[in-house]
Amino acid sequence: MRFARTLAVAILSLLVFSVLAQAQAQNKPAQFLQIQVTTVKPTAVTDYEDFVKKLNAARDKTPGAPVVVTYAVNLGGPAFTYYALTPFEKFAERERFPNGREMLTKVYGQAEANRLLKIEFDAITQRRSEVFNYQADQSTNPKAFDPPSAYLTLQRNELVPEMNGQYGNLMRKIKIAQEKAKDTRTIIRRTNAYGTGFTAIAITHHAKLSDRDQTNPNGGEALRKAFGDGEANQLQPIGDRSIRNRQTLFLNYRADLSHPKATAPSNE
Repeated sequence: MRFARTLAVAILSLLVFSVLAQAQAQNKPAQFLQIQVTTVKPTAVTDYEDFVKKLNAARDKTPGAPVVVTYAVNLGGPAFTYYALTPFEKFAERERFPNGREMLTKVYGQAEANRLLKIEFDAITQRRSEVFNYQADQSTNPKAFDPPSAYLTLQRNELVPEMNGQYGNLMRKIKIAQEKAKDTRTIIRRTNAYGTGFTAIAITHHAKLSDRDQTNPNGGEALRKAFGDGEANQLQPIGDRSIRNRQTLFLNYRADLSHPKATAPSNE
């Protein structure tokens, strides 16, 4: 009888652990995040946004089209600028991502696809694309967001190359300190995979504008409580010494320009 009870408890524990592990995996931020930054001419905003809506309508009808979540710069950066975020787990997935021109051609026909692409090209003044790798051990209260957050704070840090390792260690310590201090924010930290080298980003999610008015635990105090005065005093200056350029943006979600759910792949 005792063996049977022990076995039952062991099986139940294993099932609970399995369910929790599966839930955590499903709620994990994507391993990679492609960020496409597009700035358009002020006079072409309406035309460009109409193009993106047509492109997303084509994505809805195209098997395998990935998630593309679009945010617009609200504060801290150039006007008329859009951030298109595409999460993915493995680069092999990208082999199945449909080509934009092919999608437009299949849905609208060759002539209309050419017209739409000309509108896009004429509207753009600048575009860049980068891919960033998720750092679980540096991210504070990490989780995936579905539906997308209404607002994001995106901090982009270009690092002094020789300080890259020390900066990563600082972020790991900051994560521990913030979570011990009961900081409720979700801050997803990533490092560059493709794009400008030695670049780190931190994305803080906000459900509403008033979230920015909340008082968060002081970073220096959190480090001292977590690691003691001596180590905290050594850690704090690393941030200033590591960063050679910093940009902080406040972005607002554009549901009308987004494709928030991946289209089911073809069975063929």
